[in-house]
Amino acid sequence: MSQPGFRSAVSLLAAATALQFSASAHAQSQDAGEAKPEIVVSAKNPGAQVLDHAGSMVSIDTEKLELRQVQDLSSLSYSSANVSLDPIGTFKGVANFSIRGLGINSSIPSIDPAVGLFVDGVYMGINAGTVFDMLDVESVDLLRGPQGVAFGRNTTGGAVLVKTADPSWQWEGSAKLAFEGPVDGGRGAGMLTARNVVSGPISDRVAIRLAALHSNDGGYFENGFDGSDFGEEETTVLRGGITLLASDRLSLTLKGEWTKCVGDGAVTHNNGQNARDSFDLSVNQPGFYRSEGTFALLRADYELGQGRLTNIFGWREYDLSTRNDIDSSPEKIFESDTGTQQEQWSNELYYAADYGAFAVTAGGYVFHQDVGYDETRDLTGLGVPTIYYGGGRQEHDVYGLYAQLDFELAEAITLTGGMRWSREEKSAAITYVRPRAACSSIAGTCPTSGQEIPGENNGFTDSESWDSFSPRIALSYKPSALSNFYASWTRGYRSGGYNLRITQPAAFEEVVAALGSPAFDEERVDTYEIGAKWRSPDKLVELNGALFWTEVDGLQREVNVPSLTSGLAQSVYNTADARIRGGELEAAVMPAQGLTLSANVGHIDAEYREIFFDLNSDGVIDAADLDLALPRAPKWTWGGSAIYEAPLQGLGTLVASAFFQHRSAYAYTDNNWGFNSASDRLDARLALELAAPAITVAVFGRNLLDEVQFGGDTQLPFAGGAFSNGVNAPFDPSPAAGTFSPVFKGRVLGVELAADF
Repeated sequence: MSQPGFRSAVSLLAAATALQFSASAHAQSQDAGEAKPEIVVSAKNPGAQVLDHAGSMVSIDTEKLELRQVQDLSSLSYSSANVSLDPIGTFKGVANFSIRGLGINSSIPSIDPAVGLFVDGVYMGINAGTVFDMLDVESVDLLRGPQGVAFGRNTTGGAVLVKTADPSWQWEGSAKLAFEGPVDGGRGAGMLTARNVVSGPISDRVAIRLAALHSNDGGYFENGFDGSDFGEEETTVLRGGITLLASDRLSLTLKGEWTKCVGDGAVTHNNGQNARDSFDLSVNQPGFYRSEGTFALLRADYELGQGRLTNIFGWREYDLSTRNDIDSSPEKIFESDTGTQQEQWSNELYYAADYGAFAVTAGGYVFHQDVGYDETRDLTGLGVPTIYYGGGRQEHDVYGLYAQLDFELAEAITLTGGMRWSREEKSAAITYVRPRAACSSIAGTCPTSGQEIPGENNGFTDSESWDSFSPRIALSYKPSALSNFYASWTRGYRSGGYNLRITQPAAFEEVVAALGSPAFDEERVDTYEIGAKWRSPDKLVELNGALFWTEVDGLQREVNVPSLTSGLAQSVYNTADARIRGGELEAAVMPAQGLTLSANVGHIDAEYREIFFDLNSDGVIDAADLDLALPRAPKWTWGGSAIYEAPLQGLGTLVASAFFQHRSAYAYTDNNWGFNSASDRLDARLALELAAPAITVAVFGRNLLDEVQFGGDTQLPFAGGAFSNGVNAPFDPSPAAGTFSPVFKGRVLGVELAADF
């Protein structure tokens, strides 16, 4: 990777460290202002007081993130029951999140998530560019179940709330340097990561925060094609923030972030040519990945009587270009280039207050984004004489009004009622991905009308809108400050929209004629939940449990099937109605001084109610389709952790931690031909935390059991090998031919040196 780029980032980190020492030298004499107290409002800030929140959630603070040695959000994929935060692997940084069996299996940028990601209160409009190295994160809240009232559309499975650290009113900082890599034979190179943060007041009303990160991954995998290291990646993240106490009532916080990532294309495993449980792979085209993102937000908080008026404006711009070896083999068969451009802005204004007998949250929301997508498919290895070109552009607007009232019916009994009205508008200009003269949908040079091939349209333009109401009703009983029993009903919607990657025009237009629209419809989710939370008075024992029943109307899915004409057909339709039920149970106990044990178990029982689409591609819609497993819904997840802190007199503290999580096998594709096997994830860390100076030396391991897991497992009509059997069948470890299966890293060991100032 680029050594000049790495040296520049290290120089920046060193400069920031020097600033920390300089600032801390006079910090004690600084008469800094104090941050305003946070108002606890469950609707928008549930992690502030987990026991009071009438819903199932996990809140992970800074200390827990450090104990898990979290690199990015996907490091938390095996952290909680019924939660998966995997990236898809097709393109680096693309989220493939699923909670309680509701998730997606797509890298198409126009496909909205089922699990919404919010960074400092700002919704991320596309999944791309959201799973990169985490820098200066204060907390991550994982909310299970629909969050339609407080957080709007595309939170039918749940929401992930990421809060980055605000500027502090005392000088503080940290510097970290870590190296990690493979220790098993037949693997590639390691990764070096440097992080630095400095924060503090520059006057009694202004505070700043600066952070930088640079990672250089030499490529964890070995490419069997030429013996080279594969999976190289270089990432730089720069972040800054400033808080102004404009008056006794008004505070303003401005944050900005710039991220750049370059590296190899998808690290893809072919299950027809390599054993499914191995990390062996061989591709003749390593491809590339180049992305750049800019993100900014301005938050204003105004103290108003018993409450607070908050406005959050967010803006994001993201550019991505990729090349992947889709056939995942040492032969030139199917290669693909893509380009994605996105720009979004949003503004949310809400009032939150606690009046004693009742609390209220009410607000309005507006969101706009433009998304452009280009795709080329090179199938010349199959004798196709012309390159495929196509893609599309989409404009997307959302308007929302919402309110939630928590009313104390009687002592210890609270009734919650909420409603959100939402209007969504989308317009698209799409060109089918077909053999044609070179063009770009992003640049507007691809045709959307007329015919390139006689009898086949080039594409289309269309617009559609949806109006919806998302209600929530909950009843809570709190016999004490340390317990909570609740029951709730919540409705949420996942956006309708357009597929920017259409490769089967004839089949698509046949469906359009039957439905009367080229847009797929929105998905409606209703969840009924009961739960209980309890903590012992001495805070040594904590129990949380929930049972849920979810009804899904118009399940929205991307159906992947092999195609000899386009290599792979990916169609997005409302395929079925489904029922998902299950629950979570989590416990934590401190049986001895310095020792904390935790355990969790989650269960998902998912089934189709009614099928509208031929999911298994046998030409009929029948019981065989109805019997298929819902994708992204592992039946069981369970695990636990052990954390032990041992004071070393006069030296510091020794902290040992281990985290284990099991996940059942689950389907990836709707026909169940693609799947992930059951897996066991074990991570561990041993750290020596010195008291003076505040230096920590840690050794850690990820995926210590060296389990093989894929971001996706898509069947191809070619590139088969010794492990192919010529037949596609659900959960068959031997595919009919080849597969495109991006693989995650196996066993990793590392060491980190950190200093706090």
